[in-house]
Order: sequence, then structure tokens, then C-alpha cells
Amino acid sequence: MNGFWEFLVRPALEAAGARVVVEVGSDGGRHTWRLLEWCAMHRARLHVIEPEPKYDVDELIAAHAERLVFHRAPSLDVLSRLGSVDAVLLDGDHNWFTVYHELKMLEAAHRFSFPLVLFHDVAWPFARRDMYYAPARIPEPYRHSYAAGGVRPREGKLIEGGGLAPELYKAEHEGGTRNGVLTALEDFLLETDIALRLEVVPVDFGLGLLASEALQERRPALRSLLDSLHTLEFAERLVAYAEERRIDDLIGLQHETRLLRSELTAVSADLGRHQAELARHEVEVKRLREMLGGAFAELDAERHKVGALGHQLEAERHKVEATGHELRAVRCERDTVRHELAHVVGSRSWRFTAPLRRAGSVVRSWERAGQ
Repeated sequence: MNGFWEFLVRPALEAAGARVVVEVGSDGGRHTWRLLEWCAMHRARLHVIEPEPKYDVDELIAAHAERLVFHRAPSLDVLSRLGSVDAVLLDGDHNWFTVYHELKMLEAAHRFSFPLVLFHDVAWPFARRDMYYAPARIPEPYRHSYAAGGVRPREGKLIEGGGLAPELYKAEHEGGTRNGVLTALEDFLLETDIALRLEVVPVDFGLGLLASEALQERRPALRSLLDSLHTLEFAERLVAYAEERRIDDLIGLQHETRLLRSELTAVSADLGRHQAELARHEVEVKRLREMLGGAFAELDAERHKVGALGHQLEAERHKVEATGHELRAVRCERDTVRHELAHVVGSRSWRFTAPLRRAGSVVRSWERAGQ
């Protein structure tokens, strides 16, 4: 709704003499700040109904505490409790159940003073197709089969992975009963006995303006504004507005394209650097693999050497064991000889023949001396 501010929303609020304004659905808060600035200039009060704000609510309240009442809740939990209001901007949950019952609540509370109501998304894609921010809040009898998926004009089914707003939950099929914002509006108008006038501006997803005959009688400027929507002058303004939006969108797309190209250039440069680094790493890996292959060959050779040394060691161990056996046999024989010698030396015959052995020694010494 923010795009309609200057040439429709603000003039409509001023023409209606609005002093108590309700905004249902504030998203990122940009339109809310505009409304609050307008309220400050016109001594008006603003009720903001938003269950999941995407901005700092405390900052908003601190800046406009005297004119802002914030409701962190769904619209159907709040609208019936607000008392008398002059204008309501409906841009919340875009489905039949929510919009229809928002209107019924306004009707019940303002039977003789129905406020000016402005609706966003009364044209494609949500004029004839429900969208659900929170499907669980919609009673099952009123909730169509739904899924996340994109939409395109003249295509009734959802598009997986493409189209407009693929991240949002939507009715799987377009059209039929109780389906879409404009359908809810039309169903309400068929049932109410309040004399109401609906005007639809079919650009930028569509803006609807709903005003009672009683309010138009009290506020002729509002009637004149609604009448002007059928003039050639307004048609020209609408075309100019649509062209401005087209140009803004084109500029935005071109800017986004430039950013993406710049990002692509940077990514390509990074890719080139990474590829060069990868090539260097591949050369290094190849070199290391060759070194590793040589190391494995050396390791195998050393393993063979170690194996041969092991065999030699085993042979030496056998030799040592054999030598040990021989040594033990010699020691055993030595001990036997010593024992026998000790026995001989200690014998009586050895003692008796001792003089003879001494005399033999003397004779042998003489013989050596005579020689």
C-alpha cells in the first residue's frame, strides 16, 4: 500500500477527515512511519495491528507515544475492541476468511458510522486466491488446500520453484467460492444492508476504497475524490504512476543486475585464484607422492635388509646355543678330570710313589745337564 500513499491513501484520509486510523498489517514499518508523520500533522491517532512486526516497535512507540497504540495480535482478535474509528487500512492476511470477518466486525461496531476502508491486494494475484501467513489461524472449513509455490498470471496452479512469492502459502487453485480478497469484499457487499461504494484501482496488486453513502454525504471531498477515479485526468495519473513503478522496478533490476555482475566478477576472480592455488597444490601433491613412492621403495629395501639380518641373527643364536652346549660339555669333562685327579692325588699309591717321582725328576735333570 506504500506506493499509493501520495496520490490515493493520504488524499483519501484527508478527504474523510480521519482522526482515528487503523493499520492492519505493517510488515517492515515503512508505511507506518508515514502514517504516524501524517497523524502528527493532523492530530490524529493510529492503531497498528501486527502480530509479527519486522521492525523495532519500542523505537516506534518512543517516537510517537502520544498518538500510537500498538497491538501485537491478529486483526480478528483486536478490531472489535477498538471503539469508534474513522479509517481502516487492511493489508494483513490476504484470504477470504480474514478479510470477510474483518469487514463483518467493522459492520457490527459501526453500523451507522461505517469507516473509510482501504484494501490492498484486490487485484491479481490475491483477488481470487487465498494467501495464508499462518494457515493454522484459519478454521479448516474456510481453508483451501494450500502449499508454498509461485504464481503467474493466467496460470491457475502453483508453480514449484518459480513465479511470484514462491515462499508464501497459497490456495493451490485460483477462483471458486470463498477464495481471495476481492471475493471476500464482494460477498460482504452482497450481504450488508449498509449503502457502500467500492472503487478498485487495478495497478500494483490493486487498491480498493470502500466508503458508505453516509460518509460521502458528510464528507463531500471524499465523494469528489472517489468520483475523480473515473476521470481521464486520473487515468493519466494512473498510467504515469504505473510507468514510474515500471521504471523504478527496471532501475532496481538493473542495479541488482550490476551488483550480481560485480559479485560474479569477484567470484570468478576468486575462482581463478583458487584454481591456480589448486594447480600448485596438485603439483606439490604429485611431488610428495613421488617422494612417498621413493620412501616406500627405500622402506621395502630396509625391510629386506632387516629380514636378512634377522635370519643372520637367528643363525648366530643357533651357533651361540651350540657353543654353549659344547662349553657345558667341556666344563663337565673338566670337572670329571679334576675329580679323578683329586682322587688319584689323594690315593695311597700316589703317596708311596712320590719318592720315585722325585728321583725320576733328578735323573732327568742330570740327563739334561749332561747333554
